[in-house]
Amino acid sequence: MRLRTALAAGVGLAAAVQILHPMLPGPAGYALSDAIVAAAGGYAAWHYLRRARQVRAAHRVRAAYAFGACACTAWSLSNLLMLAGVLAWPVLNAPGALLSMVAAALVPVAVLLAGHRLRGVARVRRIIDVAAVSGAVFALAWEFVLAGLAGGAIQGYAVTIVAVLVVGSSVALVTLSESAPNRGMTAHQVLAVAALLQATTVLIALRNGVTGDPWYRYGAGAGYVLGAWATAVSSRLRISRPGADVVERLVFGPWALLPYLPVVSAVGVAGWRELRDGRLSPVLVWLLLASFSLVLIRQFLTLITVGRLAVALEDQKAALAHQAHHDGLTGLPNRVAFHSRATEILARRHTDVCAMMLDLDGFKPVNDTLGHAAGDEVLVVVAARLAAGLRESDLLSRFGGDEFAILIADVGREDAGAAAQRLLDRLAEPMSVHGVQVTVGGSIGLAFLRGGDVGGIGGLLRRADTAMYAAKASGKGAVRWYEPDSWTASA
Repeated sequence: MRLRTALAAGVGLAAAVQILHPMLPGPAGYALSDAIVAAAGGYAAWHYLRRARQVRAAHRVRAAYAFGACACTAWSLSNLLMLAGVLAWPVLNAPGALLSMVAAALVPVAVLLAGHRLRGVARVRRIIDVAAVSGAVFALAWEFVLAGLAGGAIQGYAVTIVAVLVVGSSVALVTLSESAPNRGMTAHQVLAVAALLQATTVLIALRNGVTGDPWYRYGAGAGYVLGAWATAVSSRLRISRPGADVVERLVFGPWALLPYLPVVSAVGVAGWRELRDGRLSPVLVWLLLASFSLVLIRQFLTLITVGRLAVALEDQKAALAHQAHHDGLTGLPNRVAFHSRATEILARRHTDVCAMMLDLDGFKPVNDTLGHAAGDEVLVVVAARLAAGLRESDLLSRFGGDEFAILIADVGREDAGAAAQRLLDRLAEPMSVHGVQVTVGGSIGLAFLRGGDVGGIGGLLRRADTAMYAAKASGKGAVRWYEPDSWTASA
């Protein structure tokens, strides 16, 4: 059965039960609700127990299913005891109520175990959320239910069960606020909805007792049935583990504002009470102050989370930009970055520039003999030597393989030729690679562009590349200038 169909069937059953309650005598109405809830709880307990025995599931998930099974078992037994108490043995109502309290305490544990496992600031945020929501919900419960109860054992029991339900409903609400609705409901999310329904129903029933209304009034009869049905439906669903975007959903998720609703409702009730009576009870005031303090702390932690996300995003953008414009092995600017920066330099038409194309000599034997890892180490050493032999204003790039491009500005032809020769001399020095002495050389082709002359970096590099091939053809280890009328250039 599909999830929507199952939930729709539960709503129909709950509505039918609510309609039947006024037509039935008091014990029969209680008995009908208890029987349905006991059956639904037993069904849920059986399926949760089966899932808890799944060997392939993670330990935390199996523990969540186990707590769900215990909660549903306690809930089913409590309703069976209360059913027996209504029909024949009233003395069983007390242990039945105690078991229902145990079930209400176990449900939030199952929801937390099945939910997203958070760390650091995110975990602290969740704890503060639960505490703030608990304070606001307890303020509402105090205003509408607890303040009107008579003292003694009845009030003590009511305060205890309300406190348990408040914590459970707060955990459920915070769990739903961390959800991604577009991914479909999971077991712990539907169980959280069931916990909210159960808590709301108990508070309505207690309120009806305060005002003297029948216990099933205002949807209380339907609430018990619908909560039990939702619990049974949740037992047939799977627990989905969180993805990498869980922290983002805590801040930007579509349901991230759910924890604020009880706080806003409590403030509205306090304002209404102030307008009507001109005073507020001390309990309500202190609960609201505590909730607001926690909300402020929560917002501060949210700012920290957003700040960390922003810093991480900027670091990631910077890393991606560096990867897009630099060679991954040597760290030198790549071809794209070289062309971009060289174009900016050539835009200053009054500047003399010289382009160099350098190709290593003797590099292939190193690769073939010592392996590609040794070849990579040679390239790193070559890049470091070339960078050490150039000025900070000069532009050095690895074009790919063992080919490097250099652009130097504000320099004459003689100085450029001397600089090229110094680079070759540096390269010729032996280097130790994997414990072996290795010597590589290079051939350099140069092309010169005077300030005021028209030319682009593409044409300048092509001329330098032609001169570099001329240097290799002349015996390698040489520097050659580009000569437009002759392939064999002069030194």
